[in-house]
Amino acid sequence: MNDAKRSKEAGTLVGHEKDNPLKSVADGLKTTLGPNTWPIVRDLVDDIITVSERDILVATKLIWERLKICIEPSAGVGVAVAMSEEFHQKYTDSKYVGIILCGGNVDIIKLIDTIKETL
Repeated sequence: MNDAKRSKEAGTLVGHEKDNPLKSVADGLKTTLGPNTWPIVRDLVDDIITVSERDILVATKLIWERLKICIEPSAGVGVAVAMSEEFHQKYTDSKYVGIILCGGNVDIIKLIDTIKETL
């Protein structure tokens, strides 16, 4: 589910890889970029950093535990990126980072089980 990163690198809109099983805890990221979103990414996004499923779960759990906010794993992606080594190496000057946190698409019981199995 790295179609956004691959599209940005290719300079053209690409879909999912044919062998991609679309299996992720971040349900909101299973869709591809479309004709409305691609021009925004193409023209205004500087970089796309990808993270692992484990990183997403760690970040989601961190927000749940520390901020006491129930976010969905798709929101955990932004937190995982901000916590990543790649982000800190590329953006050493970043003093402030904004991340949108949302929680509308989460089955808490199912996700808790997934976190227990993974972490």
